[in-house]
Amino acid sequence: MNTVPRLGLLQLAGREAPALYVIGLLFAVIGAGGLVAGVAGAGVGLALLALVFLGAGGIALSGASALQRRVDTPVAGWRGPGPLAIFWTTIPWALLAQVLVAALVTAIGAVASLTTPLGTLALAAASNGASVLIIGLVVVGSGAVQWRDLVFATPPASPSTLPQPDRRGGFAGDLFWGIALAVPILTAAGLFATLVMSGTGLSAPIVLPPAMSAIDLAANLLTAGLIAPIGEELLYRGVIAQAWARQSTARRAILFSAILFAFAHTLTVGGTSVVDALSVAFVAFIVRLPLGIALGWLWIRRRSLVATIALHAAYNLVIVAITALS
Repeated sequence: MNTVPRLGLLQLAGREAPALYVIGLLFAVIGAGGLVAGVAGAGVGLALLALVFLGAGGIALSGASALQRRVDTPVAGWRGPGPLAIFWTTIPWALLAQVLVAALVTAIGAVASLTTPLGTLALAAASNGASVLIIGLVVVGSGAVQWRDLVFATPPASPSTLPQPDRRGGFAGDLFWGIALAVPILTAAGLFATLVMSGTGLSAPIVLPPAMSAIDLAANLLTAGLIAPIGEELLYRGVIAQAWARQSTARRAILFSAILFAFAHTLTVGGTSVVDALSVAFVAFIVRLPLGIALGWLWIRRRSLVATIALHAAYNLVIVAITALS
């Protein structure tokens, strides 16, 4: 197992980039405090500024983390920013990208379109595009990996601590595995969600707005079958699962990447009260865990994002089809 020496949160001795680390930590603390104050009633403006501070702090902390790991970690290990640093760097910028799109749409007097399938498509494209840019900056830009290491089972992505990937069938095999697993995983997730919702009396939030026309349906299909799977798989399996797998174990990679994947889908849910919002967020988290675990397992087995994107896309498209037919 590849391990990284643990440094204390406020320990500067032994750090490769202590100044960058302090700047990142300071920005992150200011951003976290501002976000809490903004959500508590200080205003939307403060909350948005806090997200900028959080995002900037995350970039600095990710840079400091990558520099430290290049010294402390073997070549076969993960020499980029820590997976949690990557996650908390990506989230603020993804949310800010959505805010920017919403502001532009509002400025042209089309705020109502944000709740339509086309509006959802624009928001999804913005947030996932921001995620890809952050990955390019803090992961690929740090020299930890190249883009191909995030997509396919290159030797650096397959250390001896992990089981050897099953690459039978190559690209076609990836597609087969992804598509073949979609319906069984969806069935299991549906049964699990039904048990959770019937036991709690809660309901899962609606992810995509209803399609009222062929254009709406096409927008939902594009969001669910292309934009979301590519952006999310690149982050949660290509980067986060790989980072944990290369610095720890396959089981932790599957579990922790699934938890972050499910948690991220709770950040934009709302409700009529704090209790209601937390209840909806809980259901949103629970019902996505089975898919997150299946995607992590498939990445470990195939070590290819083509397979996980195929599973994620097929899973989403079946849901869109069922919704449209019903």
